Amino acid sequence: MTRLSVAKWLSIAALFTTGLAGCGAPSEPSPEKVEIGTAYSYKMYTHCGAREAKFAGEYWEAVNTDARQNNSPSGWDDPYQKGTMTRLSETAAVFEAGGSEKRYLLRPGATTFQQVCS
Repeated sequence: MTRLSVAKWLSIAALFTTGLAGCGAPSEPSPEKVEIGTAYSYKMYTHCGAREAKFAGEYWEAVNTDARQNNSPSGWDDPYQKGTMTRLSETAAVFEAGGSEKRYLLRPGATTFQQVCS
């Protein structure tokens, strides 16, 4: 292959990869770049009921309005569920997948999960 054809193929590959990256929800941002109201692609750890989340470098705790919400919604995959996380305000977020949602509140200053599941 000549240098010109290698460069041509590399250009095509770069355009193709950029096009694929743009499909669907944007990937998880850094905390300072999160836009309130924007849904970001997110893979929720559900094995222990999705009680906590680490989104955009910050730790979040599930809002439990009843005992059934201590578990992941019916139909979610185990140990991870692909979906979207949307920051609703400075301190609230929602994870949505498969027609179900789970709400979270920010744990300001947290540096780790409260409980580690085995």
